[in-house]
Amino acid sequence: MSLTKTVGFFAVTTLAVGGAAFGAEQNNDMQAQIADLQAQVAALKGAQSGQWLTEQRAAEIRGIVTDVLADADTRSSLAGPSAGAGYNGGFFLSSADGNYSMKINVLEQIRWSFNNTDTSTTDTIQPYGFENKRTRLTFSGNMVDSTWSYKLAYYLGYSNSAENFGAGELADAFVAKDLGNGLSVTVGQFKLPFSAEYGIDVGNLQFSDYSVANTVLGTGYGQGLMLGYAADQFRAGVAYTNAQNQVNENWSSSSPSDDWALTGRGEFKVAGDWGQFNDAQSWKGEGFGALVGLGYATARENGADNDPWKLTIDGTVDFGGANLTGAYYWTDLDDGSNQQPGGYTLAGGVFLTDSFELVARWDSIDPDNGGDNITSWTFGGNCYFAKNTAKCGVELGYAPNAMPAGLEYANWVDSNGQDGEWVIRVQMSFSF
Repeated sequence: MSLTKTVGFFAVTTLAVGGAAFGAEQNNDMQAQIADLQAQVAALKGAQSGQWLTEQRAAEIRGIVTDVLADADTRSSLAGPSAGAGYNGGFFLSSADGNYSMKINVLEQIRWSFNNTDTSTTDTIQPYGFENKRTRLTFSGNMVDSTWSYKLAYYLGYSNSAENFGAGELADAFVAKDLGNGLSVTVGQFKLPFSAEYGIDVGNLQFSDYSVANTVLGTGYGQGLMLGYAADQFRAGVAYTNAQNQVNENWSSSSPSDDWALTGRGEFKVAGDWGQFNDAQSWKGEGFGALVGLGYATARENGADNDPWKLTIDGTVDFGGANLTGAYYWTDLDDGSNQQPGGYTLAGGVFLTDSFELVARWDSIDPDNGGDNITSWTFGGNCYFAKNTAKCGVELGYAPNAMPAGLEYANWVDSNGQDGEWVIRVQMSFSF
């Protein structure tokens, strides 16, 4: 039976039954129902003949599909028209209005080293093996609005730490506020603004670690307040903290450990852009850049009548495929000994291909106590699989004079007055 006949049969049956039950007074209602059924039959007949999908109906369907897809995309990237999640220099989450965001970064460094050291005229030690050098988890982003930012960095693992924190300890923990016109204020725990080398994240170095001169004569981290200023060619920072080289310190009845500490640095950009100095390399194709800086630090030691101070002056030049950087450090202990230790470091690299770089570094410290200089030479090469995101470095280090204790962070050991120590380092570094 055809669709038209079936609908007609039910229409007539409905009319007959309705007339018997309700009488002539319902005829008008039945006629209206019949007319409605006839209209539906006509629509169905049009559908069977393929004429129902008009241009207007097609446009309506396209609009519905577009709305559904847009809604699905919004739900897959959190809630709201501009909220998002993904990867951009780190895994990130962001609210719809952009006022709240979080970026998650991981640093993982695995090192194998071999050291050859004469401890006496007859004995030689040769320590070697693997170490999980650094495993760090970092959270950063903004809150309230785009002018408020924060950073939390926690070392899940850290072997032979040269800093004042190690495995299972907090490194960066601060909140910053952009005040406008280039001014900013930071409170919490952070790297002190002193040297250019230490201002570079350890995952972006050309070498497996910071130089001995920078580590011994630098200022490290501090807890306190920092004011900053940044312009097109000049930027500066001044920090007021409890002490230098101090982190995760609890308050007590004897706080602070020093009466006060001040650390400041100013930088002048001769050429290039600020972003290219965030890593130590000068990649092929990168523009020419030059930067000079001056750092100064002093502190009033608690319970001692002395104000030790130190300064550094440094410069960096990027040639687009090669770079050269140098720094001078000078310290006045102001402790009655008249000792004024100083140090130098000179380093550079050149890319032979887009992904392979040769590097070399010399650094030396004069302890100004009658002893030999602490000097080391480092030569090596880096293979970059994805720039600083994934790389492998191989280094040969040589110390012509005796190395003191406390430099295990760079795989040097106490040579007990003997000369001629050398070390091999192989490090895989992943920063993402």
